[in-house]
Amino acid sequence: MSNLLLEIGTEEIPAGYIEPALKQMEELFAAQVKKNRIGFDSIHTTGTPRRLVLFASGLPQRQEDIVQEVKGPSAKVAFDENGKPTKAAIGFAGSQGVKAEDMKVVDTSNGKYCFAVKEIEGRRIFDLLPEILTSIITSIAFPKSMRWKADKLYFARPIRTIMALFDKDVINLELNGIKADRKTNGHQFLSDKVIDIQSADYDSYKEMLNSENVIVEIDERREVIRKAINSILSVYDSTLDDEALLEEVTNLVEFPGAVKCSFDKGYLAIPSEVIETAMKDHQRYFPVKDKDGKLLPEFIVITDRDSGDGEIIRKGNERVLRARLADANFFWDEDKKISLHERVKDLESLVFHEDIGSYLNREERIGEVAHFIAEMLNFSPDKLELVKLASSLCKTDLLTEMVGEFPKLQGIMGREYALAQGEDEEVARSIAEHYLPRYADDVLPETEIGTVLSLADKFDIIASCFSAGLIPTGSQDPYALRRQAQGIIRILETKELDVSLKKMFEKSLSSLTDISPESGKVYGQIMDFFKDRVYNIYLERGYRYDIVESVMKSGFDNISDFVCRLEVVTRIAETPIWQNLVEVVERTFNIGKNCTIQGEVNEELLKEEEERALWAVYKKENEGLLQYVPQGKYEELSIAYNDAFAKPVHNFFDKVFVNVEDEKIKNNRLLLVKKVNEIYVENIANLAFIVEHDR
Repeated sequence: MSNLLLEIGTEEIPAGYIEPALKQMEELFAAQVKKNRIGFDSIHTTGTPRRLVLFASGLPQRQEDIVQEVKGPSAKVAFDENGKPTKAAIGFAGSQGVKAEDMKVVDTSNGKYCFAVKEIEGRRIFDLLPEILTSIITSIAFPKSMRWKADKLYFARPIRTIMALFDKDVINLELNGIKADRKTNGHQFLSDKVIDIQSADYDSYKEMLNSENVIVEIDERREVIRKAINSILSVYDSTLDDEALLEEVTNLVEFPGAVKCSFDKGYLAIPSEVIETAMKDHQRYFPVKDKDGKLLPEFIVITDRDSGDGEIIRKGNERVLRARLADANFFWDEDKKISLHERVKDLESLVFHEDIGSYLNREERIGEVAHFIAEMLNFSPDKLELVKLASSLCKTDLLTEMVGEFPKLQGIMGREYALAQGEDEEVARSIAEHYLPRYADDVLPETEIGTVLSLADKFDIIASCFSAGLIPTGSQDPYALRRQAQGIIRILETKELDVSLKKMFEKSLSSLTDISPESGKVYGQIMDFFKDRVYNIYLERGYRYDIVESVMKSGFDNISDFVCRLEVVTRIAETPIWQNLVEVVERTFNIGKNCTIQGEVNEELLKEEEERALWAVYKKENEGLLQYVPQGKYEELSIAYNDAFAKPVHNFFDKVFVNVEDEKIKNNRLLLVKKVNEIYVENIANLAFIVEHDR
């Protein structure tokens, strides 16, 4: 068996492009070898900022031979009455490279047809690889690509070399004027060697690169960096705590080293988030903290240079950060000269969206919605005043110089300026918290006011965007409304808040009639959007799709209550009562949905013993069962409901004919069944939507 080694040598590729490109290379290669009938043992991809590498082992020397049968004309058309081939048969056979008399006649479902049987000999893999590798390289998609020279090839950065070997042979590949060979380059700065790779031996290739200061394996580089950083941090009894930054920096270097630097401790008077943002987002530096997480006046630079140049590297990076922190210090001092209260009126000049209005408009709507939620949650009058204050200030830091320079700090700087200006601590914290959660696994607001503001902000932006027709479609979601919906769901679920989605969106839309007068239509669109989000979120968490659907059929207006019911039904699905419970709900739903009358069951129309027995159980158990609902005791309700109704319901359906000719008796029976069904369906789940093969 043979091996393949491909290296695409490039100018420096952005760190975030590398691993997605490697994943694509692996998938594209797997698709190509399958298409070309080529087996293999394994595929491995890796890379650095200046090279993307694919290694495949266990490839054969030739494709598999195959026998191919190609359907031709029907036997009636292919042969005349004497059994001789017609022109149609001869023409088809010739087009397939076989003789007409060698065709096979097969009796198909549509009659007898001629088939040309062709034995296709497998080609040499070496001859197929130029086309396969060209297809792979030209098919890799990047967020942004470049075109150079006059060719039509697009790639993340210009390709400078291609090293392509099949065992010991160079593959006959040429792309954009670059011919593949067996040569690769060592480190851009730490090596002046051009390396000849003699064969597609990955271990040898890796060792030769390492000898020229290139660590080609991503995992190895990551661990080198982690070890170097932790070695420095061990003095302070702390360890690396930013995996995202580590991942990015790993793909910025080929031969990493770590240099500890420092800055003037006077800058620690600036909020630590500002210093860390200046380090991480602008320079990819690692902050140094003590064991308690307190920021120290030091930082770590990961270098791609000779460690002997450490002093030069240290001084250069200290100078760069010093300039950043001097700017931040200036912004901090200048921004504090204008209070957040003074900035409120200037939000009018900051437009959120031309169809939605300014940030002042948003702040006013957020305030109304936040007050509405706070009242729903029974906040005290004093707390309501603080909610009003916090909502008026929550967007004002968008006008500060600091947030202009570091947009990521919106909310955080509002908190810091509010604290510096003597605002209530919970009000200040809520300004930062109202943006939470910012992504799927982010932390949630901790304060009550922050929780209310976060919900109000998210309800308003969803209602505003839908009113303006800015509805997510496919992968397009420029205002991150799916993320906002997920944030609402997580907050309501985790904090077990008794908040109605219906009431919240009706309230939010009531202030947006100037944007869209069709609030009823918009409300329907929003609830459809939320229904889809709820379904997908809990599906992704591993809940059964039919259980999620059945619980949603009984309502998802109160997310906290919905989750409680979902968990109960999921647990019950693993118990012995499940089959009976599903049958009771399913049978009563399928018949009861045909009921067209309202009101109470007429006892005088109950003629059969089984229907009188069912009605007696209903009267006896109904009130007691419904007492479980306000307490959220859905498991107890499920067990009691099954115990009460399983036998009388089955007896009813076995003995009583519902669809009798007498309309009064029929409707009375339908109403009885419907009422039995509604005890469970209106309060927990409609188990009629449970899929039988999942039971």
